[in-house]
Amino acid sequence: MSHTDTRAHEPPAPAGHVTITAITHRGAVRDRNEDSVVLGPMMAACDMATPAQCWVPADEPMVLAVADGLGGHAAGEIASQHVARRLSEIGRQLSSAQALSRALATIDGELREHAVQHQEFDGMGSTVAGLLLTRDGVHTFNVGDSRTYRIEQGRLVQVTRDDAIEGGNTALITQCVGGRTDGRLEPHVQRVDGVAWLICSDGLSDLVTTEEVEKILATSDSDAVAVSELWRAAMAAGGRDNISIILARRE
Repeated sequence: MSHTDTRAHEPPAPAGHVTITAITHRGAVRDRNEDSVVLGPMMAACDMATPAQCWVPADEPMVLAVADGLGGHAAGEIASQHVARRLSEIGRQLSSAQALSRALATIDGELREHAVQHQEFDGMGSTVAGLLLTRDGVHTFNVGDSRTYRIEQGRLVQVTRDDAIEGGNTALITQCVGGRTDGRLEPHVQRVDGVAWLICSDGLSDLVTTEEVEKILATSDSDAVAVSELWRAAMAAGGRDNISIILARRE
């Protein structure tokens, strides 16, 4: 995607900043939103009527991420909020893939310990996917089936790996932060190239095809319009899950 594809009606961001446009919403079926989003030092866990947009200086490490509380499990919304809050708090301290992996392991342990101490939260867990942006480069990370795509000349390239087994109309999550899954957490962390990315929960990726997402990105005249149109497309396709979308560009 070129810089003119979706930003003809937006003011230019200052050089050395990251432009972030995001929305998180409960969808058309669920009675609450179990998704949360991380926007650098900020987080959001609510129903947004319109996308939020901000410009964050890129001179310090930052995390951009979507956390999706596990539907049908205890306190999924609390789990996703904890993941998002902790990543927003410690994002500026992360400068490497190893530090990011350790941070995710720590958060996983915190959720598991909370569930042990409070049986009503047994099984609380969350998927997470996003980016760690530093001066030296970009790392993508995920646990579960939330996704990150690099936007490359108008095309989407998935740069995360789904921890899920497809089965009919549902997918079995094979790994999450917290939850009841056994074994040591093994987040997928890798260095990636690019300057523009789309991060989303499966409330978008399960309902809107890659081709339709690419078309919306190419025909929208601003990032805010693009994110709104992606949300509307997921709602029009049934909106059966919470929907969270982050569109980010490094200037």
